Amino acid sequence: MKIDETDIRTYSAKQLTVDYTLPSTAVSVDMFDGALIPSEGETHTPLSGVTVGVLFRGRTRDEVQRYVSDFNAMLQKGVALTLDGYSRRFKGYMTGNTLSKTITKGRYTADFTFTGYWFSETVTLTWENVHEVEFEAAGNRWSPCRVTITATEYIEEMRINGFSDEIIIHTIPRGATVIIDGEKGFVTIDGENKFKDVEGMMEFPFLKTGEAKSHHLIFSDKNAIVTIEYNPMWL
Repeated sequence: MKIDETDIRTYSAKQLTVDYTLPSTAVSVDMFDGALIPSEGETHTPLSGVTVGVLFRGRTRDEVQRYVSDFNAMLQKGVALTLDGYSRRFKGYMTGNTLSKTITKGRYTADFTFTGYWFSETVTLTWENVHEVEFEAAGNRWSPCRVTITATEYIEEMRINGFSDEIIIHTIPRGATVIIDGEKGFVTIDGENKFKDVEGMMEFPFLKTGEAKSHHLIFSDKNAIVTIEYNPMWL
């Protein structure tokens, strides 16, 4: 097991168990007076849950306590959990923990509970000098994405259609790179703020899944290398 990139063996710890819970989704539906069938509204999917059981070992209870303390300190923010036996990772935010003694003084067990979502390794899609592309997004939860545009010639205006909003980017010099990061929420050109030169984008780009997993993007200017990066997300 790893917390971000840190192996928990650093804290003389070992993953014992993993229990996960599905999002407690309630489909939005109403039955109006006189209607023959119910009317379904937009359903928002909440986060999933994971509880991880961990064994801590040490020569004394004091040493174990230090390991537990340092382990817990890493969980004071959102973390990416790599769990033994699972190919996907879990972006977790700790919501609770419990600690129990064992009959052996150098052994403690603990349960750590998280809310969050499962995700896979980054998917990278790249196209060069094209006006339109089609692809299917992986996962079953909508995912934010990062759009990178590198101009191969001077671009006065780049319009991107196919996300929830039309995105209009003004003035991309030849060789310059614009990044629209839907996860972190910024727009840059070669590392500098570019947000003031973007129009039409009411929300940052994201990829739908399920029945809407097929995406068709149209670029007004083909003189660019366009890359989309995202981590497929799962319930």
